[in-house]
Amino acid sequence: MVKKIIIRCPKCKKKMKISDKPAKYRCPHCGEVYKYTTLKKVISYPGRVVVGIFQTGNDIVKGIKTKYNNTRNAAKYMQQVKKNMKSNPNWSNVEREKNRMKEAEKTNKKSFFDKFKKK
Repeated sequence: MVKKIIIRCPKCKKKMKISDKPAKYRCPHCGEVYKYTTLKKVISYPGRVVVGIFQTGNDIVKGIKTKYNNTRNAAKYMQQVKKNMKSNPNWSNVEREKNRMKEAEKTNKKSFFDKFKKK
């Protein structure tokens, strides 16, 4: 829904009610054609422009803070990993677990000759 605004006619100085979209409007009192442009719309609402600028600034600052915190936390984690790797190279046991799983799979597999063995 288009918002209605009240402006003054530049010729007769009487109030007229127009919609808040750029277009040409005729004054109902004197018949003067008034051109309401995007520039006039911005000038008539300086508060909204200022609020928009501050909101954009706040969004930029929040984004930078979030990225900084994420990077800092990642760096702390990498320092811990490096510290633990120096003191004990097998601290994560990932490779040892992989090898253990492979060995378990090999022992569970039945060979072709198992069919001929007596039970």
